[in-house]
Amino acid sequence: MYKTLSVGEVLWDIFPDYKKPGGSPANVAYHLHSLGTASLLLSRVGKDTNGDDLLDFLTQKRINCKLIQLDEEYPTGIVNVKFDEGEPSYSIEEPSAWDFIELTDALINQVNSLDAICFASLSQRNDKTKDTVQYLLSAVPGNCLKVFDLNLRPPFVDQGLIISSIQKSDIIKINEHEFKILAEWFGKHSFTDNIFDDDPNKIILLTEGENGSTMFTATNTVHENAHPISGEGDFVGVGDAFLACFTFLKLNQTPENKILSLSNQYAAFVASQRGGMPDIPESILEQIN
Repeated sequence: MYKTLSVGEVLWDIFPDYKKPGGSPANVAYHLHSLGTASLLLSRVGKDTNGDDLLDFLTQKRINCKLIQLDEEYPTGIVNVKFDEGEPSYSIEEPSAWDFIELTDALINQVNSLDAICFASLSQRNDKTKDTVQYLLSAVPGNCLKVFDLNLRPPFVDQGLIISSIQKSDIIKINEHEFKILAEWFGKHSFTDNIFDDDPNKIILLTEGENGSTMFTATNTVHENAHPISGEGDFVGVGDAFLACFTFLKLNQTPENKILSLSNQYAAFVASQRGGMPDIPESILEQIN
């Protein structure tokens, strides 16, 4: 069984009429667990009711919580979610407990056995958590898959950090809006060429909503249309589900001609549900595995 570590925020997504556990790294950790990896989540919550409720939820979902830290000073994270023509927007409270993830002996003991580490840009908005993430990236084994989720959430956008994270990663996930911004930053007609010039082994994943997804490599570009969505979900955490499924399939050496379609299929189910960590039916898991 592959061992994975997701680093960053676990929090409450507060919707107009309900709340759900969330946070991109937490969503990824949940889906990696659901798909069948030994999934660890490194995060931090406050010693408050919201923190207690999150830990209860994760425990019920059988997520390994041994690396989730408790903070005496800062509260559990909260994100207020609003919708504009069906697209979610986010107001992220600061500071939150997940801004202060510490490097501990228990964490260091896990590093050498990791098969994949998943991290994001928003998680590193504070120096404390950023330093922990950067240490982990330098300490994991050479064959450990480094998976970067670019989640631009203004005003928490550090161009230098993002470019550095791309350079350190094996897999980079971006959406259509982020694709345009990176193209401006890199100053070339095709920023993907720029990235592959530095490392031809990288994979860039572009999520395109109802238009599916595209995988860029140094030698090929593959597009897959989206799978039909049945249900009335809120579309929160769909990209996280896609990335977790792609990471799981990549670890299992799934052929290139199948990996995008299967990842889209898994993401389509999550899109039909509420929140980023819905129960995954066995029928969906059997199709992926």
